[in-house]
Amino acid sequence: MLEYIRNELLGMTDKGEYAAFTSSLIPGCDNIIGIRQPVLKQYAKQLIKENKDFRQLLSEPDIYQEETLLRSYIIGMGTAKEKDFKKALKDFNTFVPLVNNWAVNDSFCVEFRVMDMFRDEFLPYIKECIESFDEYRARVGLIMLLDHYLKVDMHGMKRPRMKKVTIKDIESTDEINCANGLYLDDIFSLVNRDFSAYGYYTQMAAGWLLAECFVTFPKRTWEYLTDTDCLKLDKLSYQKAVRKICESLTPDKEVKLKVKKDLKQM
Repeated sequence: MLEYIRNELLGMTDKGEYAAFTSSLIPGCDNIIGIRQPVLKQYAKQLIKENKDFRQLLSEPDIYQEETLLRSYIIGMGTAKEKDFKKALKDFNTFVPLVNNWAVNDSFCVEFRVMDMFRDEFLPYIKECIESFDEYRARVGLIMLLDHYLKVDMHGMKRPRMKKVTIKDIESTDEINCANGLYLDDIFSLVNRDFSAYGYYTQMAAGWLLAECFVTFPKRTWEYLTDTDCLKLDKLSYQKAVRKICESLTPDKEVKLKVKKDLKQM
């Protein structure tokens, strides 16, 4: 990151114990200076507004965690404003190797909103990430699916997660309850693999993604999770999905009992 930006960041540090608190959430990350994310996002907006060429802000390597987070916000905001697939893809491929913890990973994914404009074009590169056997590259792919592909109906419109999931939602043959997502089959195909050799944070992402699938498209996800003949997902990722479903406030008590009874036996 450019020196003047680094100096600005050092002046934004929280004077309390925020750095120590954040470090405790990200094992192995010892380069945190302690800046709250809303402050970083606001600074990214300011930099985008003041600089026509946002990429020239990113020409120097980062030292601190917050610099890499700021970089992710600048790329996300800048590419969304630019709306150019080829340039955004180049930024995507440049940034992904810099991802070395879950916080940078997930912040980058949620802010990379240009992907919503070019889902079909980006999908092959998402697949490459997930098939890479690299822990954070694969997590990027999985969380991108969660943030930008899951909640899309067959008409390409946004579909929010359900307000409540009942037994009827997973057992009914009603057309509404059997609704499919535009990319749901792609998601199941990409997540249906053994992630045990990838690393813990990839497995956690796979479980989280499937739990979100369940509260958005419960019938189709239930069919996927109970299809033991086709299921290739590793045990830890599967268990994480079950746990996240049971922790969610969306499934009702009866659904959670059924999940614990039927899925934990698998």
